[in-house]
This record gives sequence, C-alpha cells and structure tokens, in this order.
Amino acid sequence: MSAPGRPAPGGPPDLLSEFWAPLCAVGGRDASGRRNAQICVSVFGASIVPERPRLLVVLSRTTFTHDLVSLSGTLSVTLLARDQLELLEPLGLRSGRDGEKLSGLPLGETAHGDPLFTGGVGYLACEVLSAFDLGDSTAYLSAVRARERLGAPGEARRPMRWADARPLVGADFLERWAERSEREQAAAHRAMIWR
Repeated sequence: MSAPGRPAPGGPPDLLSEFWAPLCAVGGRDASGRRNAQICVSVFGASIVPERPRLLVVLSRTTFTHDLVSLSGTLSVTLLARDQLELLEPLGLRSGRDGEKLSGLPLGETAHGDPLFTGGVGYLACEVLSAFDLGDSTAYLSAVRARERLGAPGEARRPMRWADARPLVGADFLERWAERSEREQAAAHRAMIWR
C-alpha cells in the first residue's frame, strides 16, 4: 500500500486518477446577468431514482463560478466532447473575476440563464438542493430539472477525459495548468477539511 502523493515519474498513473469524471463545464449566473463557467473539480451521479435525477457537483471555493452558483441556487453542467479542446484554456486557466471570459464561445443558456456550451455531448440544467462545505470547495447536491443530448440525431459524441486531452493540449498549456494547479492546491491544502 502506497502513501498518498504523486506517482513516480514514468510509472502508472495514481489510482485516484481513475475516479476523475469526464471533463465538464459548470456554468452559473447572478441576478444582474453576470455569467461565468469553469472546468469543475468533479461531477457525480447522486440518485438511483430515475424520476428524481440528482448530481453532486464539486466547485472550488476560490472560483467566480462558485460564487455565482451559491448566489443563484442554479447551475448548468455541460459534458464536454472530445473535440472541444479550445474550451480548456478559457474555462480552465482564466478567471471570470479578471474579466469576461465567455465572449466569442459557442454558448446557449438554460431556462434559468446559466451558460452551456452548444458543442458538448449534452447539458443538464440543475437546481441546488443542498450545499456541503468541504473547506476548500463546496459540494452542491443538485436536482436535474432539464437535460438534453446535443448534436445531430443518432450521433454518439464521446465525452472528453483528461487522459484524452492531456497529450493534445501542448506544452505551454500544460505548464500554465501546472502553475495554476500548484497555486490552487496550496490554497486548498490550507482550507480543506482533513484529519
């Protein structure tokens, strides 16, 4: 049994990486119409009752999207498709606090006005039922109020996973991602609930 930490260089990936969900963009908005979206920490199914679908959506407390979802009580989840690599830079490396980052991106919106990405595999419009403080992040238990598979009828688009995207995004992106991740992990380390 190995201790938690980073896998050895050149070795197999850390076992925990097998639990990473497909890459999803979570969008939110506030009453004034400000919108934002981000690549989220994780999204999990949270119901076995078909007529009451729920998701558990985890967002870092340091993000603008987190603030918008907390204020509005609604969110959108877009399951990103493998051919949406161009969204990783604005949604994964830029902060909505630094300025509008959704301009020019292929957007739609839910009935509540939360942004969604029209080239995705599909989207879900959600209402927050409960929020759980994880210290460094918040887990939102969310009721799925609407969902739609996007694309041409009969087209089976494949979800993007980090393992698919990583070899394609380029060294510059990976370097900036590592720098941002290091800062966020340091902040999370200080704030997370842990024993």
